[in-house]
Amino acid sequence: MQPLVTIPIAAYKSRPDHLQMAIQSALSQSIKDIEIIVSDDSPDDSLRRIVDTFRDARISYHHNNPRLGVAKNHWRAFENARGEFIAVLNHDDVIAVNFLEKLVNPLLADPNLAIAFCDHWVIDLEGRQLLDESNHIKQIWGRDKIIPGVVMPFYHLFVAQSVPMVMGAVFRKNLFPSNPPDLAGPAYDLWMTYLLCREGRGAYYTPERLSSWRAHPKNITSQGGLDWFYGSAKCWATAGRDANFLPYKSQILRKAAIGYFNCALFELRRGKTWSAFLFGLRSIKTKPTSKGFTACLLPVLPKPIRCRLLRNKT
Repeated sequence: MQPLVTIPIAAYKSRPDHLQMAIQSALSQSIKDIEIIVSDDSPDDSLRRIVDTFRDARISYHHNNPRLGVAKNHWRAFENARGEFIAVLNHDDVIAVNFLEKLVNPLLADPNLAIAFCDHWVIDLEGRQLLDESNHIKQIWGRDKIIPGVVMPFYHLFVAQSVPMVMGAVFRKNLFPSNPPDLAGPAYDLWMTYLLCREGRGAYYTPERLSSWRAHPKNITSQGGLDWFYGSAKCWATAGRDANFLPYKSQILRKAAIGYFNCALFELRRGKTWSAFLFGLRSIKTKPTSKGFTACLLPVLPKPIRCRLLRNKT
């Protein structure tokens, strides 16, 4: 018997047509034993109308009031999930008809696997596949170097940020902690990968492009921001204290230090010099780098000089 798969869709001010396409791609799966949870963080519940047009009992809609934020919105959906497996689907992305079939079956065959993931297309606002951009993204995150099949453990894939956790992955719900960090913010996908790989279980990879990630300026992963920089820095810092990641400790702590440095720059651009200085100190304490020392120096420079240097770093 095929186990139930939960597909959470965390919505927030979603374009109705994009949300509709995301839901339709989930309903069109060759595996039919699914539930779709639309968890809506929008100011009102107007997106409910999109969900209601499908008239499918496998879809549930929840409007959050007050807003939970991107990480907590996902955590709430995971908490409500009844499925043995979870496949996150962004509200503006789509998955191929055989997405679940290709990724759930390896998990069923090997109980030592925590996740199964694939490569993905990059698409534009209108859904056109962008081949050059897709190949570029694959190379940036090192998926062109992964040998297809089982990778166990997959610590190095977390360090390289190779796993498209919310763009093309299925994971076991029972391996995800019941109390994930609220501070994850927009870096929730990085935290998900860390939390699922830290116990040394395996991952299954197929280079097939079974999902499509829509690239546009309002996409969370296309935006910087203090929450994103801080959430990612905290994740790297946590992993840096984890004995399982000892071979990668120096590399991971450098990532954490750079994350705090980015927090400092963000605060400086908002004129918050004291906050920037504190983030600079945290960067240095995590792992001394020239960027960390720069982050501590910039707040005490005369404002005209500081502004000029910040423009040069933009």
